[in-house]
Amino acid sequence: MLDWNDIRTFLSVAREGSTLAASRKLNINQTTVGRRMHALETALGLTLFERDTRGYALTAHGSALFEVAAGMEGAADKVLTRADHLKRTSDGTIRVTAAHSSMTHWVLPLISEFRKHNPNTHFETNASEQYVSLESGEADIAIRASDKIEGDTLIVRKLPPVRWGLYCSKAYLAANGMPRSIDELILHPVLSYPDAMVNGVKLMKWLDQYVDRSKIVSTVDSVITMSASLRTEEAIGVLPCVEGDPLPDLVMCFTTEDLTSGLWLVASKEAYQEPRVRKFMKFLGEHFPRDGRAATF
Repeated sequence: MLDWNDIRTFLSVAREGSTLAASRKLNINQTTVGRRMHALETALGLTLFERDTRGYALTAHGSALFEVAAGMEGAADKVLTRADHLKRTSDGTIRVTAAHSSMTHWVLPLISEFRKHNPNTHFETNASEQYVSLESGEADIAIRASDKIEGDTLIVRKLPPVRWGLYCSKAYLAANGMPRSIDELILHPVLSYPDAMVNGVKLMKWLDQYVDRSKIVSTVDSVITMSASLRTEEAIGVLPCVEGDPLPDLVMCFTTEDLTSGLWLVASKEAYQEPRVRKFMKFLGEHFPRDGRAATF
């Protein structure tokens, strides 16, 4: 009978090109990797790699088996993902992910209110600017800011849009004045988001055409970093109003109808099968603030 560890090692050697690189990837020693490759070739009666000073290259037989082995890997990952999901279901845990600002202003207050009436439901929250895959089971529910959501394996509900505005510090206002309209923005230094974020959000692409790029002071990686930077930098920046309005050191320069972005409640189809997940999603949809303000109860 084939040992799955041998198959997993075979895939790693094929991808990494050497037993040394595979050992580092798998966090096992190089001797073990070599032993497993020998055991697999012996069990199959095939030579899977050409070995030379440059490393390991798949033979014709090895290439023919690679896709089949990769399919086994995918099936094994699905087993682990499903087992993890079943474990969390049995103890009543829902994993929720959102960007830091969304988690602070919306998700955490809504979770707190939901738990008052559902004390046996437990939550794991992940506040991160990084993309979290719902399809692979990294979370059950996500709040995502985007113009649109794609994915045939997702359950999606549109939430009220997020209002944004241009902000500066009170110190900047006193020293430099502030833009009162989009046409005046070109006269001021600005803080920007990364190009990937700008290109992926309609309002930021619209705003970018009114910015003098030679006056970009710095690039920040998140809404939280933007709000902190605006308090210390002599520049203008765009924030969700739910983030910018409560900050006593900042003032809104202006906002327009173009400064809105989409917000979505998303779950994988597998997670949505669970009654707890459906109930919490229904609660979020019904109690999410319609005016884009922070959730309060």
